[in-house]
Amino acid sequence: MPITRTVHDMHLGPLPLKVLVASAVIYCASSASVTAQDHVSDQQARVQKTVDVLAARLGIAEAVHVSLVPSNRLLMSVEQTEHTFELKAEDGWADTLNDAELDAAVAHELGHVWVFTHHPFLQTEQLANEVAMRVVSAKQLAQLYDKVWKRTNVKGDLARFLGPEAARGLASPDN
Repeated sequence: MPITRTVHDMHLGPLPLKVLVASAVIYCASSASVTAQDHVSDQQARVQKTVDVLAARLGIAEAVHVSLVPSNRLLMSVEQTEHTFELKAEDGWADTLNDAELDAAVAHELGHVWVFTHHPFLQTEQLANEVAMRVVSAKQLAQLYDKVWKRTNVKGDLARFLGPEAARGLASPDN
């Protein structure tokens, strides 16, 4: 005789069956939540590692902590907190960047940190990029700007952001 049993044959009434189903749902939901948290942790760790490596190369001694935020109109930005700097990346943005693009994005934000700690009243995008170009190429920054402008539906002027010399010959692939 085959060994097959139905729920009814095992004498499970409706209450134990509901508990079993509810437990399965809770388990699946918590597993999905853990997976999502692991993804955020991986993303945040990747950005933090890049920050730490590039900050050291730029001689930035101030602490820069990475946080992922649900929304950031700039996709990635940095701000001074009481004793440190906080780099805020829109959740998921770093995942769209290859390593060279992430280096460029982080180098640009660290450029703002460097400028702030050396010349706090001279904040400009071009100056932040001049600092960034100590550790990444103008081409990497141009590729990053192209990706940012496509994502945000904004078109900027590479010469304004990178300087005319650096931007020469680096037109956006769409041009």
